[in-house]
Amino acid sequence: MLKYILLTPLVYISFFGQAQENESQFIRKHLVRADASIVPGYIFKDNLQNVHLNGNLEYYADNKISIRGDANYMMGSTGHTKDSMRLKDYFSVMLGTSFHIATNNHFDPYFILQPGIAYTSSYYDSKAGRSDESEGYKKYYTGTVTPLASAGLGFNYYFQRFAHLFLETRYVYGNHLSEAPSPISLQELRVTFGLGFNVFVIKEKKRPA
Repeated sequence: MLKYILLTPLVYISFFGQAQENESQFIRKHLVRADASIVPGYIFKDNLQNVHLNGNLEYYADNKISIRGDANYMMGSTGHTKDSMRLKDYFSVMLGTSFHIATNNHFDPYFILQPGIAYTSSYYDSKAGRSDESEGYKKYYTGTVTPLASAGLGFNYYFQRFAHLFLETRYVYGNHLSEAPSPISLQELRVTFGLGFNVFVIKEKKRPA
């Protein structure tokens, strides 16, 4: 793990070096970018730690506004509420707008707003938080559809024609609305970074000299 942490900055520096050698501007109208990543999340209110698989697709209407859709699937969840409730399923889709700060280089900072919906289900675990060897029991509750809202900050760094680095922090707001006695909070902080891919779907016409 330590070796990975030490090597990561060197990889990023090499990417930045490649970008400096390319004088063209990547961030403009008709750019499409996409990525898939593993996203850790933390629900502070109920002390739950989640791991999501996230995929997104984004279209730049111009160099300041883009339309982005995200899909998230919860791969696992640890922790429990004070009432011994746990999350079983959590799948969400979100669609919204990113507002980009125009720059004269390959750096692409942005602010994103996305409403969405989620399918979630939960269960009661009588052994949650207990270290004894009693058998215990679990009670599962019917899944439900829940509205979500999300806001975040991040940046893309287009170091070459078909690839970019990204870093994003976002806050997701919502509540798991179910028949359970105490609904689980879905107010979650998520952080992700990695490598994405990009392409221009429409070539700009060259203006006559």
